[in-house]
Amino acid sequence: MPQHVLVVEDDTDILSSLVEVMRDEGFEVSSAANGYQALSQLESGPIDLIFLDLMMPVMDGWRFLQEARRRFPELHAPVVLLSAVRELSEEARRLGVARFLSKPFNLDDVVRLAHELGDSRHDRHAV
Repeated sequence: MPQHVLVVEDDTDILSSLVEVMRDEGFEVSSAANGYQALSQLESGPIDLIFLDLMMPVMDGWRFLQEARRRFPELHAPVVLLSAVRELSEEARRLGVARFLSKPFNLDDVVRLAHELGDSRHDRHAV
């Protein structure tokens, strides 16, 4: 069964690229253009991995993470932040962010992380 990835990104070109490469790699993919839409995606079913932009209209990535943790305490999907910000903040660690990719990023790095985090998540559930 393919891992279900949620891509949350307001830049349509980046969003399209991420969705396409994840699908090409065999992942089931949902997408959202802001945190509010992403919360709706979480209501639709289980998510195994989240790629999350920080700076978005309507609801930014920080607010999405806070709301997601509050509304879905059972959510344990690793979160990979996508941002032009160059370092992972203490706030990101507190909210359980697994990794950080600095924009502009290489799609090969995205694929590698998706497989790495998906495999480690699968291994934890197999125990």
